[in-house]
Parts: sequence; C-alpha cells; structure tokens
Amino acid sequence: MSSFTIINDITVELRHRIFTAMQTALGVDLGFTDESVNIALAPPEDVADTSTRLSLYLYHVGINNSMRNQNMLPQTARDDELRLPPLPLELRYLVTPTDDEEVSQLILGRLLQFIYDNPSLDTIGEVPLGNSFGGASRELRLTPDLLNVEQLSQLWNAFSQPFRLSLAFQVDVVAIDSARSPVIAPRVVDVLSVAGIKERI
Repeated sequence: MSSFTIINDITVELRHRIFTAMQTALGVDLGFTDESVNIALAPPEDVADTSTRLSLYLYHVGINNSMRNQNMLPQTARDDELRLPPLPLELRYLVTPTDDEEVSQLILGRLLQFIYDNPSLDTIGEVPLGNSFGGASRELRLTPDLLNVEQLSQLWNAFSQPFRLSLAFQVDVVAIDSARSPVIAPRVVDVLSVAGIKERI
C-alpha cells in the first residue's frame, strides 16, 4: 500500500542512499559526514550552509501516461468488491553539487555510478514496497533524465540562477493509493436460456 506520504518517503530514502554512496566512494573523500546537513532537500538557490555538499530537489511531479487508465482492481478477499486503481506518478529530481568544479564533477560521477548500479528501489526504510492491491509494481525505476541544453537553461532560468553543473533523474512509477472504500461490483452470472444459448446477466 502506498499512502499520500510516499513522495516524501521516497525523497528521504533517496537522500539516505545517495549519502551512503558518497561516503563509500572508492579512493576519494567527498566530504560527506552528516546526511541531513550534507544533502539539502531544497532548490539550489536556497542552499546557504557551507556544510551542504549538494541539493536534492524534487522539481516536477507528473502522471505516468502508460498506467493512468487502469481498470478497477478486484479485492483479493471479496470477489464482489472493486477498488480504484492507484494514481501513477513520475518524480523528477535535480541534484546540484555546491562545491568547486573538480569536486562537483566527482560527486556527479559517483551519483551516475550509483544510479547505474542501483536502477531500482524495492524497499523504503528497509520495508518492502507494496503493489497497491495489484495496481502497481513492487519496484521503482531510477533513470538519469539527461536534459538538453535548452531544457537545462529553462530550468535554471526558473530558479533565477546562473547555470550550474547538475544532474536530473527520474523515479517511476510511484503509486498513491486511493483513500476511498471499495465499491460493490455487480455480479455477472452465466445462465442458460430456454433455447439453450448461454447468456450473461
């Protein structure tokens, strides 16, 4: 089951995993010592603390079109009840190092390596993801969202900031379950008509 808290839960989980990846980078000390201080969940322009090594900013939430028109989901315990399918979302993040150019490139290289080696998430806080009553996958996909120069310029213009080295990536499909109770489904019964032809009512 995925409650409305799932977006924040994923962001916090990503911060934890990225922090661990930076701490365990081979052959280099990237200066990550405190998860909540070193990785700010904020737009790049809001990062003022010199202890912050990078910002992890959720800049866009969209609908996953391939899963937006699912049918109602049958209940496993009762075959006469149907549940609304989950709301399928795509989350887009922007990661911006706040160090000098050389260290920033090392941080982004390690981040790309982390996403490449870990293309999916199946737990949050060591708790396995549910499948939203059969309406979603038990895994979330992580993919680099390699924006072109024009898209990056538009994004940084929206921040009213000069362009800086950064990386965007996407998480999908994030499911938010409906809070509505299941509805009673009309039963379909096969009967034989007088003529011997099977009909459904």
